[in-house]
Amino acid sequence: MRDRIIYRHWRPGDDDAILALLLPAEQFSISKDYYQKKFDADLEPEGIRLAFVNERAVGHVFGSRTFLFFEGKPQKFGMVTVMFVAPNMRRQGIATRLMRDLNAYFKRKGYRGSILYVETAKAYQLYQKVGYQEVTRELRTHLSPRPNSSLLKWTEVNRNDFDILHQLKKRWASQNFPVYWNVQSPEVHQYNMKQYRVLRRGASIVGYAEWDEPSEHRPQGLIREPMVPDEDPVEIITSVEAAIPSPRVWQTAEGSRYENPLRSLGYALQRTDWADMLLSFGPEIDWTGLARTFW
Repeated sequence: MRDRIIYRHWRPGDDDAILALLLPAEQFSISKDYYQKKFDADLEPEGIRLAFVNERAVGHVFGSRTFLFFEGKPQKFGMVTVMFVAPNMRRQGIATRLMRDLNAYFKRKGYRGSILYVETAKAYQLYQKVGYQEVTRELRTHLSPRPNSSLLKWTEVNRNDFDILHQLKKRWASQNFPVYWNVQSPEVHQYNMKQYRVLRRGASIVGYAEWDEPSEHRPQGLIREPMVPDEDPVEIITSVEAAIPSPRVWQTAEGSRYENPLRSLGYALQRTDWADMLLSFGPEIDWTGLARTFW
């Protein structure tokens, strides 16, 4: 007789069983210290859904609150991360049940929907099964250095830029979907400012981008889709070409403001397995007229 599977949310004392499930998988950037300090305003015990057989955790999904900007304002969404089922317990409907329980919790909280990203076809099929649809898919290319006389210049971030960048992202979010934006949580701050570059036209800041220099982990670096709401995308691309001394990986998305301009400049865009997926609660979310971005 098969052991009964118990489904419930997190309770005090569960962490050791959860870590015994997650850490040996070696596929999550989770440490014991991180997991034991996980709760904040965006994560509640009911946001961690668990499956147990006897006292052994065999399934886990982690869902917290996030804010996506659309319809002229930031709205609360559930964000799904760290879904895992023990290999010897798969194909028993555990992942499907955990996701349905998590989304029932998100609905009780009054969230507008649930968002997640996937990187495998198998995960994609699971989330389709429980009602998610693809919003967009990541595209990548290798941008080449090309000297030019662009009037747009990339510089390092300084502390006086933070408020301006926060408002620039709000304007970007009003034109693109899905974009995280919360009035109380600026994206760029003193602890991560070195991970970004600011785009200037003369003395004015017109945009910014997350900008990873080459490293052992990313030999060619990574420039994520610049958030520049009011400039010509071709000019933005050429400004990056002028700023880089060697090829850089550029990340964008299908349907983005940059997809066609990159192609017009001769760049080949590679479609990856990474996709953003969304499940609406209540009326379907209408993103007509918004460019896509990889959230």
